[in-house]
Amino acid sequence: MCAADLSASSGHAAGAAKAGIARVALKIDVDTFRGTRDGLPALLEDLAAAGVRASFFFTLGPDNSGRAVLRVFRKRGFLAKMLRTNAARMYGWRTALYGTLLPAPEIGRRCRAALAAVAAAGHEVGLHAWDHVTWQDRLDRLSRAAIDAQLDRGIAAFESIFGARPRGFAAPAWFCTDEAFAALDARGFDYLSVSRGAVPPFHPRVAGRALATLEVPTTLPTLDEELGRDGITAESYVHRLVGRYRPGHDEVLTVHAETEGLAYRGLFQDLLRRHREMGVATCTVGELAAAARGRAPAGDVAYGEVPGRAGRLVLAVASSLGAELDLSARPAAKQNARFPGMDLPRNSTEE
Repeated sequence: MCAADLSASSGHAAGAAKAGIARVALKIDVDTFRGTRDGLPALLEDLAAAGVRASFFFTLGPDNSGRAVLRVFRKRGFLAKMLRTNAARMYGWRTALYGTLLPAPEIGRRCRAALAAVAAAGHEVGLHAWDHVTWQDRLDRLSRAAIDAQLDRGIAAFESIFGARPRGFAAPAWFCTDEAFAALDARGFDYLSVSRGAVPPFHPRVAGRALATLEVPTTLPTLDEELGRDGITAESYVHRLVGRYRPGHDEVLTVHAETEGLAYRGLFQDLLRRHREMGVATCTVGELAAAARGRAPAGDVAYGEVPGRAGRLVLAVASSLGAELDLSARPAAKQNARFPGMDLPRNSTEE
């Protein structure tokens, strides 16, 4: 990134602050045992120092991260992303062996105190997954019964720790299928955060029907998508990120405990300081959902790709909401989910 670009991004950020960015919701996904044990306390400390609240979404079942190595063969760009972001520094070698050469630790059982501390500190808590790797890598091969089992085990574990059912659900890797959307809608979550796109909350149309459950998409790129691309370095990342904030629009930023809570903690601290300097108000994802409830439109979703992230994920189709299309996310050339207008196969019957 050249100096002129950095100056332009900074100017955009300053202008956005003056024009009034509505809010930035901090959505923190916690994927692994190490992220829960070590990253959570660091993030809680930084959020407390900044005096802001966030939304945390937890993986509560086995940490099978070692099995993710198979993505090297299945997902184009996965290896390049791991090398570009120094994944070994983020996750550690033990995490890379969990579920293969090392037993998979059950996160909710092993990290109960660390998880409970998040709610005790006043943050919003929600469900991310029972088994993150299963959802991310095998969801499109699971039967509806197997999807139900994944969700119900996660909900039961969540309730045992926090004393109540989760109100929000954030999908691992922004991936979902029509059967999974239906299973989520049947469980009465207040809201979902499954998709990507610079659009306001909406009700996804899936298999020809608008879900009753509200969807709150992630509107901004993540750190691991940006770092090492287009000249973005650790030194320029925060400048570039705040330069994307849209005056007068709410934003949702997904943070990872394994990234901003560990190897790149300093960048998260820098971002919180920049928010304070810009006068940016932060909030929870649940607060954005509450503000949109009862007036959110229905909108389409489709599989696509996001620069810097390997594999397909769910995109909000901005044109179906009457919003400006974000060209940083592009529909995939081949779609194979049964979203509106796509007469494609359902999940297989793998249990």
